[in-house]
Amino acid sequence: MDKELLALRNHARFLGIALDDHQLALFNVYKNELLQWNTKTNLISENSSHEIITRHFLDSLTALRFISQTGCKMMDVGCGAGFPGIPLKIAQPDFKLFLLEANRKKVSFLKNILRVLDLKQSVVLHDRVEDIVKTVTWKESVDVVISRATFSISELFSLGDLLLRPGGDVLAFKGPDVDPEIQDLFSGKNRGKFSQLIQHDIKADFSDATRKIIIIKK
Repeated sequence: MDKELLALRNHARFLGIALDDHQLALFNVYKNELLQWNTKTNLISENSSHEIITRHFLDSLTALRFISQTGCKMMDVGCGAGFPGIPLKIAQPDFKLFLLEANRKKVSFLKNILRVLDLKQSVVLHDRVEDIVKTVTWKESVDVVISRATFSISELFSLGDLLLRPGGDVLAFKGPDVDPEIQDLFSGKNRGKFSQLIQHDIKADFSDATRKIIIIKK
């Protein structure tokens, strides 16, 4: 087995995720497509292109243990090249995945990779989240809103609140200095709209970076 795939399998086990040979093969195809497309489309930075397994795949998978619903309907907001949504979908195939991205070139890549990987119940939405939340179709229809994008916690919850069913969760990937964003959430217009906020420190053997996952329950 390829050394990178072996590392992916072993580090995923550290996260409590058992990836079979088929899932590892999908990750390998995903990695190769990323590298190929990245030569002509700016999907990921040059630095992170050398660390796709750790900085993108495994980082995305750290959220899986916080998504309890089987078959959940999940929207990845501002997903870029598909993170964290596609790695989570590969690891948990019964998720219903909606990838929301405004950049046309990234949308082209996302449509291609869903086709190549043959991921069922997965849809690319070429739109802005600010516009999606205005449509009746998406009102309170999603179980999980997740994002690694640059929204502040307060911004993400404001948007997610319109998409989430009652009891649904917003999951935000953040760095260590998140306290000002949390204070803003509690003091701003979102105060009283959520029932619970939990911070999880992610300590992983594959990265020295400090990472937090913030979960806000509607």
